[in-house]
Amino acid sequence: MLIQIIGVNGMRKFRWGILSTARIAEQQMIPALHLSPTSELVAVASRDQAKGEAYAVKNSIPRVYSTYEALLEAPDIDAVYIPLPNHLHVPWTVKAAEHGKHVLCEKPAALDAREVEALGKACEDHQVVFMEAFMYQFHPQWDRVKAIIESGEIGDVRIIQSHFRGTMNRQEDYRLQSGMGGGALYDVGCYCVHATRMILGQEPLAVAAHAQMDRGVDMSLAAIMSFPGGTLAHFDCSFDAFDRQQVEIIGQHGTILVEWAFRPDLGEPTLSIRSSVSERRETLPQVNTYLLQIEHFQAVVEKKVAPLSDQRQASLNMKVIDAIYQAAKANES
Repeated sequence: MLIQIIGVNGMRKFRWGILSTARIAEQQMIPALHLSPTSELVAVASRDQAKGEAYAVKNSIPRVYSTYEALLEAPDIDAVYIPLPNHLHVPWTVKAAEHGKHVLCEKPAALDAREVEALGKACEDHQVVFMEAFMYQFHPQWDRVKAIIESGEIGDVRIIQSHFRGTMNRQEDYRLQSGMGGGALYDVGCYCVHATRMILGQEPLAVAAHAQMDRGVDMSLAAIMSFPGGTLAHFDCSFDAFDRQQVEIIGQHGTILVEWAFRPDLGEPTLSIRSSVSERRETLPQVNTYLLQIEHFQAVVEKKVAPLSDQRQASLNMKVIDAIYQAAKANES
């Protein structure tokens, strides 16, 4: 017998399933789902039944499926979270859409822009919501950054520089496998691309890039993007360099440094604002960006808000990533 779970105000809770026993789900998404008063995590799917059962017990998940298909066929699941290796994002998003499941998919949504178009068509055909999981954008520090820029305090934005890097020591990790969508740009550089586009509200006119390759993946990559009006943006990303995750927005009259740009949970979310007339630091509250992402996703499904990271935005972001990889390849020696 199916027992209906009731949330706040007598409304039925939004029911989630997870495809795979991924570490990111266990560390971030599952705790956030358990915190949400309007969500219920009802199932996980793993191709290794014993592993799935252990994962379910550890993370208080009621049901385990031994195939992803079986989870998608469950009639009482509203949406799925897909934290699979990058090369599997599109096929399983398409299958989820065909089963009428809304999809929150880890970034990058696909391996190129053409794949995003196929993904988007499937979601549109089956009238399900798709969102790419750029959780960082839900932290209130970004609303504050936009407000400072719009106030004119730092003048027109002329340069944006961003960094997202760290060392990758797990040699078996899919992010180091070329056939599985590995590489620093796909994994962490995509945040730099996304943040730059979000800040400027524009798409780049041209890009240039260089990459340091190993075993067919970019271990380190640096790129420059040129935007309308003359604004330049440059970033670096790496699996082979000391940790850093910052964004600096440089205007004609001042700068804003976002000190914990993409993983504010790892430090103290702080903005350093400096201009010709003043200098200050603003500390923002520590919030659960995954929980805010879940709440936003469900509000999109309920048609209460417009999505921040739908298939159109995923396509635009991927077009820039495609161009950066093409530029880096052209510069290979």
